[in-house]
Amino acid sequence: MKTSTLRSAALFMGSVAVLAAMAPTVAAQEPAGPLLPLSSVLPPLQLKAGDPYYFCLTDATEKALTQAHITFDAVTPNTVVTYKSHTCMRGTLKSGQINTDLTGLAGEGTGGFAFQRDGKRAEFTTPRVALHLDMTGTWTAEHQGRRVDMFSSTREGAKLSLTRVSAENLPMTLTPAGEQALSAAFGTSPVPAGQPFFEGNASFDVLNSVTGLLNPNPNP
Repeated sequence: MKTSTLRSAALFMGSVAVLAAMAPTVAAQEPAGPLLPLSSVLPPLQLKAGDPYYFCLTDATEKALTQAHITFDAVTPNTVVTYKSHTCMRGTLKSGQINTDLTGLAGEGTGGFAFQRDGKRAEFTTPRVALHLDMTGTWTAEHQGRRVDMFSSTREGAKLSLTRVSAENLPMTLTPAGEQALSAAFGTSPVPAGQPFFEGNASFDVLNSVTGLLNPNPNP
């Protein structure tokens, strides 16, 4: 296992260890006997809802959409903005958690993104991410009544600490299923599968969850 992967694993373990140290009342309520898995004792680390995230078109994607006369749009309440000199969809985190059984991170965002041309519109809503222990990711969205695996990502640009999960210019590569969904809408996909489509930018805070365990009764 690479040093960087070990470091990520250690950070996950560190998060769980910190929680364990901060929650003596939970441990005290457990009956004597065999040790239980951490996931059955400690709740997941909740990500702070309402934090912004951005799906930014790569330069190549924006050029390909322009050449195909396809317009990029957002699904309300998300908006199209300029961020880091790129055209991006801006949304907010609706829910998310880091699992204490060390299976990774899961998150769901508001709204979605869309593409349109000549009266045809393809919407991809309720975006979700599953970030694994090795920091690779799977990005899905609802399209025409089914959930599609739209993008995949490597660990490049993904960062994890005890109190924050972030992504900076994280390449989100179009999957074959994503290419198929775009081809069904417009006859052909402006970007082929295997190419970076978006760059993800986000920073999600988990400090509130830790603080809540430190002070479960703020108004005794």
